[in-house]
Amino acid sequence: MAQSNAVTASLVVFMGLSGVLGTTTYIGAKGASETRQQVEAVKQESSDLQSQQSKASSGYKALAEKLGYPDNEGGFEKLEEQIQSDIKGALGTVDQNTTYRDALLAVGREYKHNLEESRKYNAFKESAEGIASAHTEMTTTQQETFTQARADQDSSYAAAKSDSDDRLQALKTASQAQTDGLTNLEQETKKEIAAENQKAIDFKEASDNLQAINRNLSARVDELSNADYERADGSVVYSDQVLKVARLNIGSKDGVRPLTTFNVFPPDTIEMSVDKAKGSVQVVRTLGDHLCEAKILEDEMSDPVLAGDLIYTPLWRPGKVIRYALDYGLDVNGDGISDLDEVMNLILSSGAEVAAYIDDDGVVQGEITGDVYKIVRSDKQITDVVAHDSSRNQGDREKLIKVDEEFLKTAKDLEIPEIYLKDFLASVGYKETAKITRYRQKGGVDLQDNGVSLPQAAANPVAPIHNKNADKAEAAPGIVAPLFRSDSEPAPVSTGKVSDYYFRKRATRSE
Repeated sequence: MAQSNAVTASLVVFMGLSGVLGTTTYIGAKGASETRQQVEAVKQESSDLQSQQSKASSGYKALAEKLGYPDNEGGFEKLEEQIQSDIKGALGTVDQNTTYRDALLAVGREYKHNLEESRKYNAFKESAEGIASAHTEMTTTQQETFTQARADQDSSYAAAKSDSDDRLQALKTASQAQTDGLTNLEQETKKEIAAENQKAIDFKEASDNLQAINRNLSARVDELSNADYERADGSVVYSDQVLKVARLNIGSKDGVRPLTTFNVFPPDTIEMSVDKAKGSVQVVRTLGDHLCEAKILEDEMSDPVLAGDLIYTPLWRPGKVIRYALDYGLDVNGDGISDLDEVMNLILSSGAEVAAYIDDDGVVQGEITGDVYKIVRSDKQITDVVAHDSSRNQGDREKLIKVDEEFLKTAKDLEIPEIYLKDFLASVGYKETAKITRYRQKGGVDLQDNGVSLPQAAANPVAPIHNKNADKAEAAPGIVAPLFRSDSEPAPVSTGKVSDYYFRKRATRSE
């Protein structure tokens, strides 16, 4: 600021001197006299001016030094150029009217601004340093806190882990004990289940035994409740153990038919349907109104069929017709093949009737009525029978099971007694050696409702056993001799061979 004032003052002085010099020149032109007069004054003034100029020069140098240009030798113009150049360098741009003072003021303002910014910066720096210091202090505190917390956490974790390990070990011990207990319980349970299963098996066996006993008792009750059925059907009046021939006190008027089989019991037997038979006989032909001839099918040498023995069969009663119903799956010999034909022939050939039965196709034939004597049931359950029938699909099996269940239910609703096949065969004295052909089948015996036998020509070399005229029975052209003839006493015995025809049906079905 002081340097700017000094420059201004120098310029003012310079301008004043220039004005004085012009004035003096003007006066000299007016006249030498006046000039001379004034020479002294001018000299004096020149001396003063020189003095002033010397002072101005000294002031200029001092001003230049003040302005920072101590070595300026170019005069005022050079100084001005340098000043303008420096102003432009300081301000970046400058016009001709910009003075050194303006530049100095601008630089001062910039300086102040920078100084203020510097102060602000220093304050900011101090604040930042304080914040950094506080942050450092806080970080240190946090680090110490974190370290302490981590140490506390590690300690807590160690304690918790130790406690967890203890609990885990306790749980493992308890689990092992529980597993051992469960294993023991399982073993004990298995033993108990096995024991219960054995009890169930024993109970089933006992139940089956009780059912068998109940069936026997029911049969006995049925027999005992009907005085007509509990007594013997007849008796043996003649027996020849050599020829195995017997005669019975029943004949044509009693309705007995050939091939009817009777069980033989001792004379003191009361319950024919329960006690074990000593043998069996089969009617061959009738000899009179109340006399027929029979062959002895079975007896024991120690207890042979003798005169006076009683005969009994559930298939025949004098002057009455016994009616049966037949269940599905009647298998006589246990080969898995239905023997419905043989059972029906066994019943029909003895003069009894089959009121209703389920044929091999699973269709109910006939009708169960209240006068049916008994229903003959298969020794196996219907589910077991159809399970082994590969000729039927699952739908047909289910349908057949339903048909059989309804068939048995009808009999049960009518309170018709049941008898299993094996018991039935035993009660009629059935022996497999006594071959029977189907009722009205070619080669078999065709019986009329009145009980009179009709001849049926044999397709094979087998002599017809019966004819309308029993005295004219023809001799067999084949290997089987006629068993009985009316013109000889006793009748000649067979050679013991049986015609192939009787085996044909069984062999064909087995194949």
